[in-house]
Amino acid sequence: MDGNQLGAMLAARRKLVGWSQEKLAERSNVSVRTIRNLETGAIRNPRRSSVGLLLEALRSVTPDNDSPVPHAARPGVSPTALLPGFELDLLTDAVEVPPDAKWAGIRPKTDATIGRQADVAHVMTTLRRGWPLVLTGPVGVGKTRLALECAARMLPRYRDGVAVLELGSLTPESADARAAAEVRRLIDQAVPTGAGSGGSTGPEPDMLLVIDNAEHLLDAVTAEVKALLARHPSLHILITSLRASASLPADLWEVAPLSCDWTQGTGAYPPAAELFFRRVHTAVPTLDLSDQMQDVVELCRRLDGIPLAVEHAAFRLRSVPLRILIDGQPVLPMLHQDDAGGLSHGRSLHRSMAWAYGLLDSSQRSVLRQLVRLPEEFSIRDVLESAADSDTPSSGTIDILSDLVDFSLLQVRRNRQYAYRISGMMSEYVGAVSA
Repeated sequence: MDGNQLGAMLAARRKLVGWSQEKLAERSNVSVRTIRNLETGAIRNPRRSSVGLLLEALRSVTPDNDSPVPHAARPGVSPTALLPGFELDLLTDAVEVPPDAKWAGIRPKTDATIGRQADVAHVMTTLRRGWPLVLTGPVGVGKTRLALECAARMLPRYRDGVAVLELGSLTPESADARAAAEVRRLIDQAVPTGAGSGGSTGPEPDMLLVIDNAEHLLDAVTAEVKALLARHPSLHILITSLRASASLPADLWEVAPLSCDWTQGTGAYPPAAELFFRRVHTAVPTLDLSDQMQDVVELCRRLDGIPLAVEHAAFRLRSVPLRILIDGQPVLPMLHQDDAGGLSHGRSLHRSMAWAYGLLDSSQRSVLRQLVRLPEEFSIRDVLESAADSDTPSSGTIDILSDLVDFSLLQVRRNRQYAYRISGMMSEYVGAVSA
C-alpha cells in the first residue's frame, strides 16, 4: 500500500469514529503533524511503529463512541455495526454474494481483491444516506469491480439488499432523446414501490443502489438521482463514471491505477505485479516467470498499472513471450481481446479507449491531441505554451484542460505546483486516430 492509500484509510477510519486529528494524536501518542502528513500522503515511507500505534488506537473504539473498549468486550455490537474488514488483511479475502441474497443485477467476481484495501475501506466508511458517492477514474482502472466489491461486503446492512443498474449498453443521451426515460424506467424498476417520504404509508427502502457506467448519461442520471433522493432521502447510492456531475451533490473518490512500486521493507510484490502473476497463473498455469520479476514490473509500468491492461497482458502470454510486450511494440493491438474482466460490459482495452475518446467534442479532442505531444508529465505553463500556436484562447484551453481531467483522461498530481500526465496507452490511441 502506498502513502496515499494508507492516508486515505486512516482519515476514513478516524472520521468514522468521530475523532479529530488532535484526538487521535492524544490516544495514539503520535504527533498531530505526523498524522496530518500521513493523511495527506506527504510521508511516503511511514514508520511501522507509528502506523501500528495509530491502528491500535483506532481499533480500540467503536464508531460514535470515544471510549476505548477491547473488541471482544463489546456487548450488543454486531459485526456489521463496525467497519467490516477494517483489518486490511481481511479486505484481501474474496467476497461472494449468496445465491439467495437480495441482489439484482451483475454480481462481483469471486476472486480476491488486489491492491484495493484502502479504496474499499474508504468507500465503506464514506457512503452515507441521501448523499451519493461517485467513483471516478480512467478507463480500465476497476471502478465497477470496486463498486461491486464494496456492495457485496455491505450487503448485510441493507434490509432490501442491493440493486445494480448497468448503463454501459444504453445509447448516449446526446444521440437519443429517449435515454432519460430509460434511465428513469430502470431506477423505478430497481427501487421498491409503495415506499417513500411524501405521504406514503410504506417503509422507506433500505438498500444500496449501484449505478454503473453513467458517464454517457450524466444529465439523465443526475436528474433522476435528485428526484429519487427527494422521494427517498435515506437511500444509499454508489455511482461509477468516467466523470462526475458538478450539479449533483455527492462525495467523489478517484480510483487510481495499481501501484507498480515496491513497498520498502515488506518484500511484497507491487499490487500491479501481483495481479499480473495471478492472472498468468489462471491463463497459463504452466508458465514460470519466477526469474523475470523485473520484466514483469517493467511491463506493469508500461501499462500504467491499469488493471484491465494488466489482465489483458497476462492473457496475451498464452501466445507471445513477456519480452515481446515490453520491447517497444505498440501495446493496444496486442491487447485486443474482450471481457478479460469478466463483467457483462467488459470491453477490450482498445474499445475502452475509443469509448472515452468518443465522449469528447471536437475542441476537447483537439486539445488532447496537443497534450499527447508534451513530455510525459507536464505543467499548466507547458499547456499554455502548447496552445499559443493554436486558435484556442488561453482561458478556453484551461477550461478544456479541466474537462479532460473531469473525463479522467488526465491524471493530476496535486501539490503546490500541479502536474499532469496522460497514460501511455491513451497517448498511443490518440496518436493512432490522429495519424
